[in-house]
Amino acid sequence: MSNPTLLEESPDNRFILHVDMDSFYASAEVQRNPALADKPVIVGADPRDGKGRGVVVACNYVARDYGVRSGMPISRAWALCPGAVYVRPDFDYYDSLSAKVMGIVRRFADKFEQVSIDEAFLDVSDQVKTPAAALSLVERLRHELKEKTGLACSVGIAENKSAAKIATDINKPDRVTLIPRGRAKEFLSPLPIGRITGVGRKTELLLQSLGITTIGDLQKGDEVKLGRRLGKAARWLVQVANGVEREEIREQPSRSLSTERTLEEDTTDWEVIERMVGAMAEELASRATHARLSFKSVGIKIRFRGFETHTRETRLVASTQDKGVIRREALLLLSRFSSGKKKVRLVGVRISGLRMMSTKQASIENWLG
Repeated sequence: MSNPTLLEESPDNRFILHVDMDSFYASAEVQRNPALADKPVIVGADPRDGKGRGVVVACNYVARDYGVRSGMPISRAWALCPGAVYVRPDFDYYDSLSAKVMGIVRRFADKFEQVSIDEAFLDVSDQVKTPAAALSLVERLRHELKEKTGLACSVGIAENKSAAKIATDINKPDRVTLIPRGRAKEFLSPLPIGRITGVGRKTELLLQSLGITTIGDLQKGDEVKLGRRLGKAARWLVQVANGVEREEIREQPSRSLSTERTLEEDTTDWEVIERMVGAMAEELASRATHARLSFKSVGIKIRFRGFETHTRETRLVASTQDKGVIRREALLLLSRFSSGKKKVRLVGVRISGLRMMSTKQASIENWLG
């Protein structure tokens, strides 16, 4: 277990943790089959000797050393790393393991917000009052996760969510980074502007044209001038850069399930996007089936270069668990954007209107499917 990055102690902190499981899907496969340890593992479509269709759903850090990234066409992953172990995704297994992981993580929180299958924010301010106490709590959490699941995680500790996430992202895998109260601005200042979540390549280039290349440059930026170019996003960006963002940790009720993928390279290749949607539909259907939930609505999220983000949703005639319905409706919603020439950076799928099915209903639904 590596030593955490600790700047200095400061009492009376607001302690927000960002817990991110390291290469979760691929690590889950290694945990299930320890023989895969230290080998490049790619979760996704069948490569079929480099001619397969589909995308990389996830990969471990060994595979990343070869240049493989999630969202990449599987044929490109094969070209980069033909000797990798290619595994078809098993979303039932991942969802079951995620439930175990989040059950452990939740017990350490005063307030808990799960934001994806492998990522959560915790507010622990009521139970810890110093950085040393926060680090002690995090090490207990990491030890319990490792002991009970065999999985490693990275953790960022700060006084707000955005800084905690940045701290996690710059020190992965299997690391802990703490930013004490009042030091977020100093900590963030030398980092490139692209480290802020949501700053894509186009926004990065726009900011660079204004002489802003680091978060420190943004700290000194003119918010009014930025607002003319970035709209409402400018105020949030300035708050994040200065370490004063104060979004609360909110328990997410089980009214919806969602997943999203950020492409390694922005693209207008709708075949790639459609394959990603198919993988996400399978994931969501598996999670709904595992939790015995049906859904009544399907939605999509699409983000183009920069901050231009759109969401669309359609309501179904009847509740279902059918992954084919998710895929069909999501693709129909996406088709409204496919005629444009803008490059896509992120795509997500969401199901909502969830309701619990009886064991008998779930069995019938699965049989019919």
